[in-house]
Amino acid sequence: MPEKKKFILEDSNFARDRITSEIKEGKIRDFKKQIGHVMILPPFEAYIRLDATGPPGFTSGMLYSLSFQVRKWEYNIVKADEWIEVNPVHAQYYQLTHRQKEELEGRIKSGLASTSQSVADLELLMHDERKYREFLHYFGYRTFREIAEEAKKKDDAESPDYDFIDVSEDPQKAKKHADEHSLKAVFIDQVDAHTGEGIAMRNIVARWPTLITDFMKMSDEDIDVNKVMKKMDVSKAEAVVLVTKNKLYQEWKRLFGVEIKSRYNRIKELVKSRKKSVEEYRNWLKPTIARHRMVQEGLASEGGRAGLSTAFIKHESQALALSEIVMWIWKDTGPATEFYKGGTEELAKLMAGVESGKSRLSPYDNWTKKNLIFHPEQGLVVKYPWITDEWVKKQLPTFYPPVNRWMFPHKPYYAFFIITMERANIRMPTGAELEDGTFDVNAVFLSQNALFVKLLELRAKQEEMNRYVDELIGTGPANVEGKALKFDDKNYIEPFKKFFEWFSLDFAFRKGGPYERDFEDRYTKYYAPGVMDKYRQITGFIKTKMGLGVA
Repeated sequence: MPEKKKFILEDSNFARDRITSEIKEGKIRDFKKQIGHVMILPPFEAYIRLDATGPPGFTSGMLYSLSFQVRKWEYNIVKADEWIEVNPVHAQYYQLTHRQKEELEGRIKSGLASTSQSVADLELLMHDERKYREFLHYFGYRTFREIAEEAKKKDDAESPDYDFIDVSEDPQKAKKHADEHSLKAVFIDQVDAHTGEGIAMRNIVARWPTLITDFMKMSDEDIDVNKVMKKMDVSKAEAVVLVTKNKLYQEWKRLFGVEIKSRYNRIKELVKSRKKSVEEYRNWLKPTIARHRMVQEGLASEGGRAGLSTAFIKHESQALALSEIVMWIWKDTGPATEFYKGGTEELAKLMAGVESGKSRLSPYDNWTKKNLIFHPEQGLVVKYPWITDEWVKKQLPTFYPPVNRWMFPHKPYYAFFIITMERANIRMPTGAELEDGTFDVNAVFLSQNALFVKLLELRAKQEEMNRYVDELIGTGPANVEGKALKFDDKNYIEPFKKFFEWFSLDFAFRKGGPYERDFEDRYTKYYAPGVMDKYRQITGFIKTKMGLGVA
């Protein structure tokens, strides 16, 4: 069975063995071989699970306290994921969560039904508006866009009214653009045809085969029988019919022209009103859909169903509420090496071009594009296929000051923490309640390009919410500019490796890359301690809140 495609930097790939603290995912461990191009290194000691039990709200208070404290320490913190699962036996909590979600589902269904009916009404109105617009075009009236293009003006080109007919245009001026041939065709097919059998031109054409053709050739001034006989070279009987039909046509055109303008004005306002109502219906639904989407149930995912089905704590007869929340916390780290001592001139060189991805040390380099973002088997595009090169470039400057302080041009290394809190609220049959919370703290040392990809994942999650809402309300997700990058996957290094393996020589054929390449000495002695200091700071705070003191 082929291996399922999965984003290489997915949080689950950083999961550790609870006994050995080793990263389970082999692909993450293999990044050690790519050192220089990227640094994704979890310090062996930087993993712990802390379990606290107390009254309701005890561990929730710990999580909020930690969230506020790390911001004071100048860390960045975001919520990456969350789910909740409540047993119906826990009636009070169930009413506040799952029952609320069921009510939201009912409101969404009702709102979508109303929107659907409004859209159907709008389509009917727009069909009538197009038909009336076509008739007005025959009378010579034009849209605001056509008039502006003739005058070579571009003002208000994006106005929603720009494609409506300008019925206020001077009738004499509009007459210059009138399509008499089409108007007469409408008169013959939709007006004269209903005057009665034996009278309509389509019914008496067998007697005078050229009757309709002659009628099409007539002008507004052709109302004298004798003149029409000579001009058309027809019999007097046919000339009488032609003149009669022409007079009827002139009268119909006069009456219909006034009426069609009045109808068009009314239906134009109805179309605009219905468009606005559809737009408002959708806007009213957006927060409801988003609220429903954010209440994620644990049993909604395949992994959640598998894990909760055998969880020791989940007893269906017990009043129980389970939840899990994943927080990302990160901060720059690294030793004060000569790289940082270049002064303002060196700093300026690093910062120059950062917004365009062309700085001296850009996180959006070719290696990152090929292996972490646009790789068809393990890149971010596996999780979010709509990501494009232009979208990534647009996000890059928003991670730096002054927009955000998530990354810094002169800080290439970061300590990144994935903190997962698993919480259980239990109500005993006696009425007593307790809360148990497990803090899973996992620290990883990341180079800026790896952090950049994780932040892109965060932005994509935010964008995915909007895309989901837009798809559900029927507007469709906004088009993403550009396209994904394609790379040649041909392995040019393998032949060299096989050649040296033949002679039993240990050979590594790779480019150095812009990041630290000395793992044994520099990473272990200079970089890992910086991560561990931050790890002890965070875990020490959690332990203090638990009442264990500082480790």
